[in-house]
Amino acid sequence: MSSNRDQPPVVGTLAEYSESPFERREEWSENRDIATMVGPDRNHHLVVHPEYVRRVLVTDNDQYEKYGAYNSVFGGGLVSVYDEQWRAQRGALQPAFTPDRVIAYCETIRDVVQSTVEPLEDGQTVDVSELSTRLTAEVMLETLFGGAGDKTETVARVADQINDWFMETATAGGVPDETQSDFDRGREELTSLVDEMVEDRDGDTESSDLLSMLVAMGPDHEAGYTDERIRDEMITLFFGAHETTALTLTYTLFLLADAPEVGRKLRSELDEVLDGAVPGPEHVRELPYTEQVIDEAMRLYSPAHSLFREATTDVEIGPYTVPEGDVVYLPQCVIHRDERWWDSPETFRPERFDGESDRHPFAFFPFGAGPRRCIGERFARAEANLAVATLADAFRFERVTETFEQVAGLTAVPDRPIEMTVHSR
Repeated sequence: MSSNRDQPPVVGTLAEYSESPFERREEWSENRDIATMVGPDRNHHLVVHPEYVRRVLVTDNDQYEKYGAYNSVFGGGLVSVYDEQWRAQRGALQPAFTPDRVIAYCETIRDVVQSTVEPLEDGQTVDVSELSTRLTAEVMLETLFGGAGDKTETVARVADQINDWFMETATAGGVPDETQSDFDRGREELTSLVDEMVEDRDGDTESSDLLSMLVAMGPDHEAGYTDERIRDEMITLFFGAHETTALTLTYTLFLLADAPEVGRKLRSELDEVLDGAVPGPEHVRELPYTEQVIDEAMRLYSPAHSLFREATTDVEIGPYTVPEGDVVYLPQCVIHRDERWWDSPETFRPERFDGESDRHPFAFFPFGAGPRRCIGERFARAEANLAVATLADAFRFERVTETFEQVAGLTAVPDRPIEMTVHSR
């Protein structure tokens, strides 16, 4: 398809962007709604107006595919497939994430969070990023895979290796040999782990976890759940169900530590709603301020720093044409802090999510939007609510690590351990 419309203004090169992705995105999108980075084989476009986000993710979503090295990690998982295959897999997975099913998971989530909290002692210094990763990995294994066993540490370590690899593939340079080797070993280890769990389900008619559901569907299901596709689906969920939630919990605790008034209001809600009880399924929908705190943390430190799409035809975005094959970046890390949509955007103020707002509905999209919006959003929100409620009810956190920078990989990870001291309430 040809077009006489202009292409977006060029602001730099992909190589320059890769030197400092977060700073470049903020700098190059200033006073622009769309800007182009010249790449070695195609151009990449920063798109930072919420209306254009709507157009890419919703209105014209069928003119894009996900971009990046997803297939290398997720193979035939939900995040990497399209059209009828995507619809079949989405339909197969949906029953595992209905509101009632998520509430049922909350009993297990409560137990895992409690087992994480119990060993913590007053005055102890912990790496909350490592604690959060272990917690969410165990939750994911217990709820969706039917049991963590001794697999939690493996999942957490392999997630780090794969994220390191994504950091390299997201830049204009090549992947260092050591990083590639770590990725290959991690992917193989994860494959073996899932294959072992699939084999354990052979002939199992009692288990009701998601893995057992997919094994029961098998290759004759319209989604074609061969052992290979089941493996790819579960590896996709390893990341969707634990990595982003771990980061949400880490960043929420970090922000709360420097916001005493927010902490007091949060604990007041917890005291009133919980009345001494352990946060559980019956409380998930009764903690509105807790959810506002989590939303505000995701606004300031979105675990998914950007969404990436590749144009499958020439597409129109605002007054510009983006050619077929070019890549579109939708950076939450910029849009979520844009003062056009957010009053005092650098301030941690959960109340901004209280009730209706006149800001653009696509100024906040931590779980994506449109048909491919995250299927596990309800699960992630319930888990984050219970984890934050339990930790904040038991402890006050004091920063040891005062500052950090986010690093752009598959997710936006901190560049150092986030150490904090816990103080019993």
